[in-house]
Amino acid sequence: PYTLPADVEAKLLQFMEYFGLNYGAIDIIVTVDGRYVFLEVNPVGEFFWLELYAGLPISNAIADLLL
Repeated sequence: PYTLPADVEAKLLQFMEYFGLNYGAIDIIVTVDGRYVFLEVNPVGEFFWLELYAGLPISNAIADLLL
């Protein structure tokens, strides 16, 4: 798990709301000087490999959101 800085999280949530997305696989890089750079959002992004690798309950969280 990774916690984004509050301002980055707020901007991403605003972005998602603007585009009407309730799920998206967001790609971000952190530069060597600590800046967060948004690359893309994939509204049907794959996550299952990450769920298995990291042991995170991503599928359950998405299912709960959709209910």
